[in-house]
Amino acid sequence: MGWFDDRIHELFFRVGVNVHKFRLYFLFLSFAILTFSAFGFLWFEEQTTNDPQYVFSPANAPWRYERAVLTEHWPLDEEKFWPGKSYDLRGYVDVIAAGRVHPDYGRPNILNIRYLDEVARINDYIIHNLTLPVDIDGKHYEIAYTDLCMRYDWACYLNDHITMLMPKTRWGNFSGPFAEFASDIINTQVNITYPIGWRGTEPIYFGALVGAPSLVDEEGHFDYASAIRLTYNTREGSVDKFGIEWRRKLAKWLTDKENPASELLEFGINHNMTLPEGLQDVADTLAPKFVGTCAILFTFSFLVSVVLRRHSAGQVMIDWVRSKPIVAAAGLMTPIMATVTSFGLILWCGQLYNAIVNVSPFLILCIGIDDLFIMSAEWHRTNPKHSAEQRIGHTLSEAAVAISITSITDITTFAVGCWTTLPGVQMFCMYTCVQCFFCYVYQIIFLGPVLAYAAEMEQNDQHALLFRKAVDPEKTENKWKLWLLSGSVNRQNQDVHRRASRRQTEEEEGKKSRLGEMVAKLEQTLEKHDEEPGHNSEETLVSKVFREIIGPFILQRSTQVCAFLIYLVYISLAIGGCLNIKEGLDPKLLVRESFYLSKFYEIIDETFWREGLQMQVVVNRPPDLFEPESRKMFDQMMHDFEGTQYTMKSNATMIWVRAYETHLETELNDLNIQKPNTSSEWYHRCRDWLVVAGGRRLWQMDMVWANTSFEETPRVTAFRFQLGLRNYRTPTDHTHSCKLMRSIADKYSVFNVTTFHEYYPFADQYLELTPSLFWNMLLDLSTILVVSYIMVPEWRCAIGIVISIASINVGVLGFMSFWGVNLDSVSIITVIMCIGFAVDLSAHIAYAFSQSYGTSHTRAVAALETLGWPVFLGASSTVLGILLLTLVDSYIVQIFFKTVFLVINFSILHGLVFLPIFLMIFVKEPRLKKQQAADSSNNNEKSKPEQMQIAA
Repeated sequence: MGWFDDRIHELFFRVGVNVHKFRLYFLFLSFAILTFSAFGFLWFEEQTTNDPQYVFSPANAPWRYERAVLTEHWPLDEEKFWPGKSYDLRGYVDVIAAGRVHPDYGRPNILNIRYLDEVARINDYIIHNLTLPVDIDGKHYEIAYTDLCMRYDWACYLNDHITMLMPKTRWGNFSGPFAEFASDIINTQVNITYPIGWRGTEPIYFGALVGAPSLVDEEGHFDYASAIRLTYNTREGSVDKFGIEWRRKLAKWLTDKENPASELLEFGINHNMTLPEGLQDVADTLAPKFVGTCAILFTFSFLVSVVLRRHSAGQVMIDWVRSKPIVAAAGLMTPIMATVTSFGLILWCGQLYNAIVNVSPFLILCIGIDDLFIMSAEWHRTNPKHSAEQRIGHTLSEAAVAISITSITDITTFAVGCWTTLPGVQMFCMYTCVQCFFCYVYQIIFLGPVLAYAAEMEQNDQHALLFRKAVDPEKTENKWKLWLLSGSVNRQNQDVHRRASRRQTEEEEGKKSRLGEMVAKLEQTLEKHDEEPGHNSEETLVSKVFREIIGPFILQRSTQVCAFLIYLVYISLAIGGCLNIKEGLDPKLLVRESFYLSKFYEIIDETFWREGLQMQVVVNRPPDLFEPESRKMFDQMMHDFEGTQYTMKSNATMIWVRAYETHLETELNDLNIQKPNTSSEWYHRCRDWLVVAGGRRLWQMDMVWANTSFEETPRVTAFRFQLGLRNYRTPTDHTHSCKLMRSIADKYSVFNVTTFHEYYPFADQYLELTPSLFWNMLLDLSTILVVSYIMVPEWRCAIGIVISIASINVGVLGFMSFWGVNLDSVSIITVIMCIGFAVDLSAHIAYAFSQSYGTSHTRAVAALETLGWPVFLGASSTVLGILLLTLVDSYIVQIFFKTVFLVINFSILHGLVFLPIFLMIFVKEPRLKKQQAADSSNNNEKSKPEQMQIAA
């Protein structure tokens, strides 16, 4: 693709000339785009989504259908609500109360009367005394939970199980004969057992109410528990805004560390807004870190932009003419402007925003600084004897091409990520893709003009900061002036200047200026200006070190052998890590450790995740449960569901069928009423039983009856039951349990069974991770190969870029597992992101190799000499930029840091060691300049007759 390479160099040379010529207009254009786009932030709140189920779960995930089945059969009813029976309610609050951990004895027994009284006090205060002041129509009201609660038969759910767990002597204050009667009922009709207790014939599922109990007999009695679960549910609709504020006030009261609600207890609290608030808390923590990162990178860029020179007297001084601190500042502003522009335009276009995209500006900042170093390196390689316009043209013809390769690959990489099924990944990739695009654009239309102004200042010997002529170091001996005011003035040959000036004066009438001739010449092919003497006359110490020390050392035979052995160890460890990487995102890792939701996950991990949670199972096409064959198949299905490693035994299953059959047995044994003989009688008596059953409130909410007349056989069109869960602690458990439950449901497709649990959205994310990552990486590498093949003249260099990126990604994935990072939607984002970093470093070196002349060894050394130092600076600035992220106690941020840290180190290793060696080995033939190639061809032609004559 040499023809394309020549044309793109010519194009960017012309762009550079025009950027210099119209620099003021380009600056105005940059700020106009920025200002226009910034208006998009007016829709920031409107376009913000805080729904973690949307962000972290695939758009076509099965759980959406499964929850819709539950909603269709059992829609939310404010007056027929029972906790645990509906997943559509957004106004829930889950509170887990546990005794404070003793350093020697651990969790105390929450069943101790002292702790139970404290739980009861907290519950009473929340229900009756935790009020929300409201002014409506000039009147003041105090709204309590009882004004907002969901109800069943006009009564709130008040956590009555607290009373049931207390000694039975404290259940009521009765006296006389009634006390004896009440005591008899309490002792004979109430049974507190785990996982299911009984209040008469009404079952109470203690598995979801009592955490980690210690059983004392086979019946399920217990004398110890570490936690008690409380639940509060507020209505939606017209009182929803009050419910939101009340829930936030409750969370604030229970999590107040300065004035704790209880000295004995600690609380884990979760409601529908805790996870979104936790994600926003992470985003709010990142904001000051971003400012700190900008300050660090500006300081680093400023120091790198300063040029030192040795005075003729031997003193070292700052060359304020060649230094470019203003360019460094503009280079930092470029990614910031790109971020503001991108966020504004995306919001203006109606796309959603979530806090997960807040790490993308750190990425863009590092990419922008990397491009700044490339631009500065190419500027310093230009000939100082040329005009500012000519030097800007040279700079962009070299730097913009290198930046184009990395920017286009970054843009396409993140564009490919937009096609994934994970909305969070889609959102991140879309925001980052647009930011990469505008970062690239602003490099040309903003940073380019700023560099043009700095070039004019350098040409006029002006101080880089004071905008006045710098002091000639040969004309002063004042140390302060040497350090603060001096620069390399009069670097151009004065005789040339005088002759040029005299010639221009003599020929100013009707004759073409020297500048016009120069521009006309410079618009020819790139190779001609490459051959001009002095093109690379301003050699720096660093480039000399890379050319004479680092490059030859890396390319020595012994170093190559060592590098090969190191690579074998590296790739072996990486592959081993990839084979052992774990999948899944634990919900507790989405928030900072200091956020109150983490305490909820800590306590629930000790208790209800081990055992006690419930899963919904819906039978959408029920069999005739009286018919023996159908019933046998149904019983086998129940056995399969209850016999897994993730479900508790049958004594933890809440199902109306068994309660009804127990009732039939009781009627037969106590009243001598025979069991039904027909299916019609079985269902008729079932409906009659539901009228008087002790658990009718529960069973009625689990059954859907067809509308039939009294004479017709009653028919159940759908019903559900609840399975007790165990071993549900890790993301792997969630995933395996989800797959297992669905496989059992599919096995009995004749019943059209649907299963659902509130953690299914996370499980579906885990199931989508591996195929999503595989296809994204495959498409990314294919895209990079195409772009590299087009943009890089040597096809083997393009192959080297792709191989290097693939190797880096394997290394990052493998070593992530050693660093305790799971494969989840957040790490997929960072893996896709790391492809962009890997492209930057590898593509620069490969492109510099393809552009160099000479033998393969010479070209490898030249590539390191030309871009080795800028690449190293870019990598160093990236590491510096993310160091502050280590101070954020958030899993999302820590994954970002770990991934970027790995990819930067592996990219440096590949870009500066492995890739040059690879290219030197596989691209053996030398690359000659056109004139050298022509001379070589002529020499070969001349040698042919001589050889023929000798042969004759």
